[in-house]
Amino acid sequence: MPPDRQQFLLEVLAHIPTDFFHCLHCERLFDVADIGAAVRQEMRSTYPPEMLAQAGRLATWLQGLSARHGEQLHVRVVDPQSLEGFFKSLRYWVRRYPTFIINRRTKYTGWEPAAVERLLAGFMSLVEPV
Repeated sequence: MPPDRQQFLLEVLAHIPTDFFHCLHCERLFDVADIGAAVRQEMRSTYPPEMLAQAGRLATWLQGLSARHGEQLHVRVVDPQSLEGFFKSLRYWVRRYPTFIINRRTKYTGWEPAAVERLLAGFMSLVEPV
């Protein structure tokens, strides 16, 4: 990355579906037996449809942000049900999801892409090229 560009951290606290994997040996056997995809699909089907829809919407949104900002934006998605997510929720007083935390300073909760873009633009405008 050129020295005149600062990298920004966007942490996203959001409920995300998790695919569980077995040990590498079992995964290889599942794949050889052609049941690995079916097992993961069965696990995904246990999630409520609205959660899967929101996760897809969030993934599309984050892909767009990454495409627009490139290497200048580092995105981390954290599940609030994980230990890290629990502590981040406490630290930033997060009670609703998704919540976007920019550079560990500014947070936004909600589904409005323009609001996150405005916050990112505000941070990026504060950086003067070297």
